[in-house]
Amino acid sequence: MISTAVKGSDPFFRVLEIDASGIKAKTLYVEGTFNCNGEGSIVLDQNAGRANRIEGIIPGRYEFRIAIDQYRYFRCAGAKSGKFHISIWLNSAYHNPEFSQFASILDGRIMDIRVAVPRSAVSIDILTESSIKKIFARRSSQDTFDVVEFVMAGVAGYAFVIDGVRYPEEGFFHASSRVNSDGRTKIMYHIFPDRFYRSGQEVPGLSRWGTRPSRDSFFGGNLEGIREKIPYISDLGVDHIYLNPIFKSRSNHRYDVDDYYAVDDLLGGEADLKNLVQDSHANGIRIILDMVFNHTSTNFPAFRDVLKNGKSSRYYNWYIFHRDSFEAFNGRGKNGKFPAYETFMGYGGMPKLNHRNPEVRRYCLDVMKHYIYEFGVDGFRYDVAHSIYSEFFRETMQEIGKDKIHVCEAWCLPTYFLNGDSWISYTNYFLGGSIIDFIMEKITLDEFYDRIQRMILVNGLDKQQIMMNVLDSHDTPRILRILHGDKSKVKLAYTILYLFDGIATIYYGDEVGLDGGKDPDDRRCFPWDSIDEDMHDFFVNLGQIRKRFNLGSAGVIAISEDEVSFKITKIKAEHSVSIHIARDDRMKFPDDALLKVKRNVQKTSPWDFYLVSSK
Repeated sequence: MISTAVKGSDPFFRVLEIDASGIKAKTLYVEGTFNCNGEGSIVLDQNAGRANRIEGIIPGRYEFRIAIDQYRYFRCAGAKSGKFHISIWLNSAYHNPEFSQFASILDGRIMDIRVAVPRSAVSIDILTESSIKKIFARRSSQDTFDVVEFVMAGVAGYAFVIDGVRYPEEGFFHASSRVNSDGRTKIMYHIFPDRFYRSGQEVPGLSRWGTRPSRDSFFGGNLEGIREKIPYISDLGVDHIYLNPIFKSRSNHRYDVDDYYAVDDLLGGEADLKNLVQDSHANGIRIILDMVFNHTSTNFPAFRDVLKNGKSSRYYNWYIFHRDSFEAFNGRGKNGKFPAYETFMGYGGMPKLNHRNPEVRRYCLDVMKHYIYEFGVDGFRYDVAHSIYSEFFRETMQEIGKDKIHVCEAWCLPTYFLNGDSWISYTNYFLGGSIIDFIMEKITLDEFYDRIQRMILVNGLDKQQIMMNVLDSHDTPRILRILHGDKSKVKLAYTILYLFDGIATIYYGDEVGLDGGKDPDDRRCFPWDSIDEDMHDFFVNLGQIRKRFNLGSAGVIAISEDEVSFKITKIKAEHSVSIHIARDDRMKFPDDALLKVKRNVQKTSPWDFYLVSSK
């Protein structure tokens, strides 16, 4: 009933074809490691004889399953798990200078070049049309192929010699992608509005500021409170503020929206949003709103109308009902009992919008335009983006424009989305997770480098410039908890994050030692009366270093290690900045270090580190 095949004329960017003829269902979703297991981003056409094309899949090992009407799964006879497994191998060398992941010129003076090769290849080197210096070269291992990176000081035509064979046979490749330092700090401050700062008169019924949050706690943090703290935020070098949802809702997290056109009264209303945007812009800070378009609340007027009028409702096709039962489902579906309608992960209070309906896409686009034109916001983060029908993002890029910030939520390397025309940025938990795994000694430095190469091959160096790079968030335990309360390692994690191109993101309170476990504990109130001044000063200094050396753009990450230390270097055209991390007590700290972190001033301990620059 289901057949699959890997096709496509390009040997690197492949096409997965899936034929779903014969299966009768209202929806068939492909949920795989290439689309972060999204519930609805890839919808199979069930027309007989027509194969569905999933484009932009690069070589690697993938698994996916097919959801029938969201809550049931097609059983793949070949695997006990019911999942399909695909391994795409690279059988010949591949390089395309038109793609920034394979060739980029940085600040007009450095070339970052990659060539993908079969694992059987033994020797790979680079030739250049004119004499330029090789700064760094390293081979990394991927699941089904290898990739070799060359960083060259200078710009020239180039070719490769792979096991004695020249590639191309004649002439030279020439890089076309140009990535320049943009001069911005590219630091984002992520705020859960109810917990940051409360300004104004006391509101009856609120929880006492600073007590442990429950799932139903309201503390009354508001937009005016954020505006009053702009000087504090600005001192961190921040030039982007990302706000969790601010729309009218009955929950403290506001991810179940009742009215997209209303700023929640508890947060202060429309005037306060306008003031926040205006004052942020005056301080060089952009405002990003969290858009919850995958689902609504059951109190959203369109859904209420469907519950009242059933199939006769003009909004019936705004949602996806699988049976004629028009009642709100309480709780989360399980044990064979699920809502009659599609939802966010089975939660009955969050009915899923049907983005295959052009009316729904039009509504969402109009909401965004409202906040752009009426309030001057600078961009959006899209909640559960990996589960939204991809056509919505293609229309968004065309109508809203790529000059705005568009960050899609993703918990994987979203191969399918990045190599099409639908996404330009995402929540880069993959990078944050790789940094954490290295610091926690779950992977080696070599394996860390392998992951970074995979990330660049998926993102491209151009899109990497606008990635939202994160270590933690409102959906994860705080980084301090993840690293078992070790503040020195928290500093190290953020220092590594700050070396990478893209938008380095601080989850509010990390910079002052705020702790927190799983939701809702990760959403504690900001501890204004008990700030860890040492942590705060470190973040201020780190932000100044990132700005001084333009670390947020146009650079390459290199690694090396010896018996006493690990070294992670950001190579740029004018200078390099390196983190030296102690493996034991023998690493020496230079006097000219940009910053130093030692647990004991008298001796060096493992994972102590310093940051240094060089020409």
